[in-house]
Amino acid sequence: MSAYSGLLCYSQADVPRNQWFISALQRYAEPEGLSLRLCLAQEGIPAGFRPDFVLNRSRNAQIAEYCEETLGIPVFNSGDVTRITNDKYRTHCFLRSAGLPTAETWCVSADEPLPVLPMPLVAKPADGHGGAGVTWLADEQALAAYAASAKRPFLLQEPMVTGWDMRLYVLNGECLAAVLRTSQTDFRSNFSLGGHAESVTPDAEALQLLRRVQEILPLDFAGVDLLRRPGGGYVIGEIEDAVGCRMLYELTDIDAAKEHIRTAAGILAGRITRGNST
Repeated sequence: MSAYSGLLCYSQADVPRNQWFISALQRYAEPEGLSLRLCLAQEGIPAGFRPDFVLNRSRNAQIAEYCEETLGIPVFNSGDVTRITNDKYRTHCFLRSAGLPTAETWCVSADEPLPVLPMPLVAKPADGHGGAGVTWLADEQALAAYAASAKRPFLLQEPMVTGWDMRLYVLNGECLAAVLRTSQTDFRSNFSLGGHAESVTPDAEALQLLRRVQEILPLDFAGVDLLRRPGGGYVIGEIEDAVGCRMLYELTDIDAAKEHIRTAAGILAGRITRGNST
């Protein structure tokens, strides 16, 4: 019998393409004394079931906050992480307010006139992920065309070094792995868009930025994407709440599902302090 009964929350649209990872999480749960019941975030907590914890991979902050505030149970990642990181402009403002480096970013809301900004710019949806909808705007004509068809709000951002980013995979506040993504054919470096990826060892500057993020926004299992300034140094590009793990499995020997479950079980049992895996 499992010591802790949990929910594994996904959005309905994400379940088909994540079926292998869902099965892996559930398979590893039992030996750790956990059970994991799949829950569609749109349907909410199953009637008559009170979970002991939640693994939230749905990007839905409401279900996380309900479980934390009303049920009083732990959610991995927390409601704060999900609420902040799935709104790119909120993430930018949150990090900037804490003195962390980010690219200059402007939010263009509904019916708001386009700002006059130095070109080129990068445009992106406020709630996007995986590089979807990210567009290079070379001049004012490209900006006007993008604004005419884009869903608002959208973001405009100063460009960093193109075709380059480094993802830090974070497990309970520590760097589990780092992957450098580059592209010679696209200003975006996303692996899912055909970029090249390789496992790397992060430098001291990257790890220091991760520690500073963890101090203000404790991450259970997430990705922190770093970009390079043209003049040197890093900025934080994004924080991925329900971080994808394909690159980890293809490039390393790390079993992300197993490590995520092992750490969550240790936290629930009091063997591991949340926010510090040591």
